[in-house]
Amino acid sequence: MLKKSVVVGVSVSPENGLEIAQIDYTTGTVLKYGRKSVDYNIVKREISDLDLFKESLQDLLEEMAIPKGTELVLNLPTVAFKVVDYPAALDSVQVENAIEQEVYDNPYLKNYEPCFSYATVNSSLQFNKIAYTAIQKSTIIELILSIKEMGYKVIAADTSVNSVLHSLIYLERVNTEPDTNWVLVTIDNSCCRVLSMLGRNYLDSFEEKISIGEVLSDAENYATVIAAIEPILKNLPSKYLCVVSKTNVISAEVIANKITYTAPIIYLEANSFQKEQLLNCSELVDTEYTKAISLDAIGAAIYVPYSKTSYVNFNLFNKTLDDIYWNEQPPSIMNGKVVLTNNLLIFLFTVFASIVIAMLILALGWLAVQEKTMQNDIDKMNQEISSIDRYIEAHKDVSSATFDEGDEIKLGLLHNKGIYSYYTIVGTEIPKKLWLTHLKLGDKTTIEGQADNLESVYAFFRSIKDYNPNSDITLQKLGLATAGSQDLEDIDTASVLSTINADFYDFRISNEPEEKKTDKGKDKKSGDLPELELIN
Repeated sequence: MLKKSVVVGVSVSPENGLEIAQIDYTTGTVLKYGRKSVDYNIVKREISDLDLFKESLQDLLEEMAIPKGTELVLNLPTVAFKVVDYPAALDSVQVENAIEQEVYDNPYLKNYEPCFSYATVNSSLQFNKIAYTAIQKSTIIELILSIKEMGYKVIAADTSVNSVLHSLIYLERVNTEPDTNWVLVTIDNSCCRVLSMLGRNYLDSFEEKISIGEVLSDAENYATVIAAIEPILKNLPSKYLCVVSKTNVISAEVIANKITYTAPIIYLEANSFQKEQLLNCSELVDTEYTKAISLDAIGAAIYVPYSKTSYVNFNLFNKTLDDIYWNEQPPSIMNGKVVLTNNLLIFLFTVFASIVIAMLILALGWLAVQEKTMQNDIDKMNQEISSIDRYIEAHKDVSSATFDEGDEIKLGLLHNKGIYSYYTIVGTEIPKKLWLTHLKLGDKTTIEGQADNLESVYAFFRSIKDYNPNSDITLQKLGLATAGSQDLEDIDTASVLSTINADFYDFRISNEPEEKKTDKGKDKKSGDLPELELIN
């Protein structure tokens, strides 16, 4: 079975710095987690020192023993996020051009070439509702190349707006049934973002900058947040409102109790006010971090399995990165329909190797059978050779000088005396008017023939017995040829007298078992022969 690939989430946020998390998606368990402080410039919305960030990232990956070759998903702070209605007549190229123009007008991207990702969240005959996120292209390219040099691979990059939404849905903290209209408010150190939602889709987005901090009193901080979001909420009726605070300055619970809204309000603390951990943690996670893992890090860690069921997926690692993206893409076949990812290549190699191994096993099995057959043949030949060798050894003293033809002939005559006697009788003692029709001489003897009188048959049989008195040969059959051969047991005097004028007689002299035969369906020429005494 192929080993499941490991995907690790890497998140950057102003509130939590650098975070690395590995999560078992099925059980909702944090397997590994670590963090380091990283400075983030809120004013420019960018990492303050990329070189220092890369050093911190490499150190944290090594400290957490993340294997080289592991696939990483990046979560970066949102620089630009917006939901826009574009005419339905625009094709994909025109939509991308329109988004690119809007992104260039964003104050945080005016001096940078942007990288953006978008998704269609709703469609009608007149308009397509498009949600997009964007970031500085130079930043993400530098991060991707640096991570590659470290021995890891970036497979996707998202921003905090989407990561937080995915985490809330994964943690089942919000109701996202398809027809449910709801509002999400997120508060961080620099802005409040209000998102109008329908199920899991974005309907609209609003962003209000805020100036809060520990130098101000709690009353001033909360008043600033309420003043930023209440005017927007008045125009966004829904079934419920969810407030999430990511900053340690503002408590989501306090805001939920202070603001006025026409629907129920739920809240989630994603900051130091958090009283319970969001996910179970393994023993490898330091206890001081069990409540510290952010929604951003969770969203990055679950990106791959969650994206298979998500309605809206952003991935900044796309063709807007130009050459860097195309150079990092795995080869594909069938016009790009099948991407030869590392996992697919490993799978194909495993299947190919399995087939080759199976064929080798079958070939070795066939060779083993053939080898066994050949060995059996060799063993048989060796046995025959051994038998011949033993015979040669047993007769090594035999030579032509010791071989006597006369002795051999006498020995043969002694062993075959009976057969030679019968041959002599057949050749010299056949009476007149008697002839043979069948002759078998050997271990068993059978002589069959015909005669024109009974006296010739008896005389022939008597000659045979005189030559070999100890023979077990008997006159088994004697009968008229015109009426068919008859067994002597069936012959009586009346039949003999009635067939006196027969043409000739059949006889059988043998020491083989007698075969009993009855001629059915034939009329006899005369009655049965008289019962005769067997002559032995």
